[in-house]
Amino acid sequence: MIKKIRTRAFTIASSIIAAVFWSFDSALHYIIYNDTRFEIIPDDYNELWMRLVIVSLIVLFGIYADAVTRKRMIQEKQLAALQTYNSMICATHHILNNLLNQMQLFRMTALRSTDFDRETIRLYDNAIDEAQDLLGRLSRIENITEENILASVDPGKLEYPPGKPEATGTENPQG
Repeated sequence: MIKKIRTRAFTIASSIIAAVFWSFDSALHYIIYNDTRFEIIPDDYNELWMRLVIVSLIVLFGIYADAVTRKRMIQEKQLAALQTYNSMICATHHILNNLLNQMQLFRMTALRSTDFDRETIRLYDNAIDEAQDLLGRLSRIENITEENILASVDPGKLEYPPGKPEATGTENPQG
């Protein structure tokens, strides 16, 4: 209930102001113009038309102010979410880059070893390239939606190593 009042504060305020105006104008006609009776709804169509136009404009301004305020609040929430997302991506990027750099030690050790399978090193290099590519794609998302985030890390759209097509694993390795 309170949330609805907050989201419609200008409409409520403008409606109250319009009602006060209407009552004040009726009292003004009764007191100043010496009307014979106090009329909430005037008999004179011209007076009724004038009041309706003014009251409508006041209420419409309140509705417009609420709409603009709601739009602004939504934009501020989206901006805050974008800043949080970008901060999270930056922190994740930092952590993963540190891990990837530290994993280079394992790669150098494996390359020096004559007993280590070269195919495993190639798979390791592909995994490192994939992680870097996914991280780069994730950090370049402009329109942050769940669909765009999931699409950015879709392994079917990646190239390993970047710029060169990778074997999908379905071909016959013997030709």
